[in-house]
Amino acid sequence: MERLRIVVGGYIGLYPTGGATWDYIQYPLGLKMLGHDVYYIEDTGQYPVFQKGKDAWDDATSCVAYLKEAMDFFGLKDKWAYRDAASGKTFGMSEGQILEICKSADIFINISCSTFPREEFMKIPKRVLIDSDPMFTQVQYALELEGGLEASVWSTIKMLQEHNYIFTFGENIGATDCRIPLFEFKWNTTRQPICIEKWQSDRSSYGTAFTSIMNWSGRKKLEYANETWGQKDVEFERFKEIPKLSHESLFEVIMNRNLKIESSFDEVGLRKLGWKILDPSTTIPSPSDYQNFIWNSFGELNVAKETYVKANTGWFSCRSACYLAAGKPVIAQDTRWSKYIPSGEGLFAFDDIDNVMEAIEQVKSDYKRHSSFAKEIASQYFDSNVVLQQLLNKIS
Repeated sequence: MERLRIVVGGYIGLYPTGGATWDYIQYPLGLKMLGHDVYYIEDTGQYPVFQKGKDAWDDATSCVAYLKEAMDFFGLKDKWAYRDAASGKTFGMSEGQILEICKSADIFINISCSTFPREEFMKIPKRVLIDSDPMFTQVQYALELEGGLEASVWSTIKMLQEHNYIFTFGENIGATDCRIPLFEFKWNTTRQPICIEKWQSDRSSYGTAFTSIMNWSGRKKLEYANETWGQKDVEFERFKEIPKLSHESLFEVIMNRNLKIESSFDEVGLRKLGWKILDPSTTIPSPSDYQNFIWNSFGELNVAKETYVKANTGWFSCRSACYLAAGKPVIAQDTRWSKYIPSGEGLFAFDDIDNVMEAIEQVKSDYKRHSSFAKEIASQYFDSNVVLQQLLNKIS
């Protein structure tokens, strides 16, 4: 197998929390495990937004320290760089090293439209964009074309046009029941790569609660095609009474509150219904904390964003795939992912509360069996060795 030099961009430093780290780290880590020469370069063009303590608005110290610790933890020491938009400084590898690596790189993988489209990245022969937010990405593109959103050097239009390979987590894209607009692009489908061996554990015990991790609402609803396209808070309202109806089961959710937008979030009301609400800053601040939270769970109950559901995208959560790899049964809202990934043993799709209640009882009735099936699904459908090799094959 040819050893490729690959540059990966993501949001590990900008969003220094355990969940975001696992979302992005399994690309460079998985590619390294395949034997490639991989570098992680974070160049988002955004100011640091999660400073700690008395850090100034333009001080990326906490972000850089977190990124360095994560890279060391995952065996990617000295293979990373962080370009800080606020100070103009570069951390980790030097500017000269970054330019040399980009000049000799074979592939650039831009996850979640994270990387500022600088010349050195755009000169890499194979430029891969990973659309991790299907329908949101396409709606933003449409609104920019229509003049509804101001286009700039950081626009979705430029992002899509500057990459010569586009992949999406919207696995149902192009199907007759999928509402994602295609525009002029060729959309390749892919899944979140999970480094399976990192999720294996010799623990014989397991928790008692169905858990999950979510943002209540990270941004305002989009308006497109005379409709609104919302976040997870819209769908959660439909299922918020599950703990009240399932008296013998426990439900815990790590919940990130809204960021400076009007919100329907009612923590007191949710607690009264039986939800145990946890703070992400104290429960999953690091990759190992995130992993331990999943390992200590009974299973996952995952509600999806309204837009993913409404558009029949086929999107599936990286977090849910990690639960599966850890042997935790998953009950996940159907975005039409069930057309492509098996449901009914270890993994259950739901559209309404009745589906959820039935799945809960099935998991509880034969936990070891469903735990085993969860691991099998993760190995067959999300193994980074398979997912990333398939991606590389499509651009060869």
